[in-house]
Amino acid sequence: MSDTVAAKLVQILVEAGVRRIYGIVGDSLNAITEEIRRNGSIEWVHCRHEEAAAFAAGAEAQLTGRLAVCAGSCGPGNLHLINGLYDCHRTGVPVLAIAAHIPTAEIGTGYFQETHPERLFLECSHYCEVVASPGQMPRTAQIAIQHAVAMGGVATLILSGDVALETVPASTFSHPPANARPCVRPSDEDLTRLAALLHESKRVTLLCGAGCAGAHEQLLALAEAQVTHCSLPARQGACRAR
Repeated sequence: MSDTVAAKLVQILVEAGVRRIYGIVGDSLNAITEEIRRNGSIEWVHCRHEEAAAFAAGAEAQLTGRLAVCAGSCGPGNLHLINGLYDCHRTGVPVLAIAAHIPTAEIGTGYFQETHPERLFLECSHYCEVVASPGQMPRTAQIAIQHAVAMGGVATLILSGDVALETVPASTFSHPPANARPCVRPSDEDLTRLAALLHESKRVTLLCGAGCAGAHEQLLALAEAQVTHCSLPARQGACRAR
């Protein structure tokens, strides 16, 4: 028997190594929270406010380096995620936000909880898409995870409660989500030019920010090489090491 959209989403999150989801339950999230209960591999962490849920997911991602997840129900529920998601996105931590939506039949009718999350979360997401049909789910969830992890930041999936209960077609294409950040380096030409600048400079100051994350040993080695280079007899007195 084929899985529902909610079951497939939870399965993908388990495969991606997600251990907990932060949020507040609501009727538009019922299908997802029920699948979390049935699956048993992910802990639902109830928060007093969705904003706190987004900040909590960001804190987990900061501490572990792994994908973290938060969720909000339709209307005001997912609206409350916004401050925390901006923080997650600006600090570059991998977070998936599940924004539940109003019933699909009510979209565009002025429904009392109707908002436009596909517009709201654009500025704080690398990926922000509406899951409008069951056949989208495996691929959109996998793409969202890849964006959050590879690019460092937020990806948002918008999912109506009625769509979450629909059955995913058995023939739908899917693959295990890639949950590793790629190693990105400058081109050989840029590295050669940088090395020449460092070699030719008499005074070098290293101002290092978030781009040096994970390269502490290499950074110290570069600093030591510069100290040695600037300490040559011909350049004594011209070097300042910081």
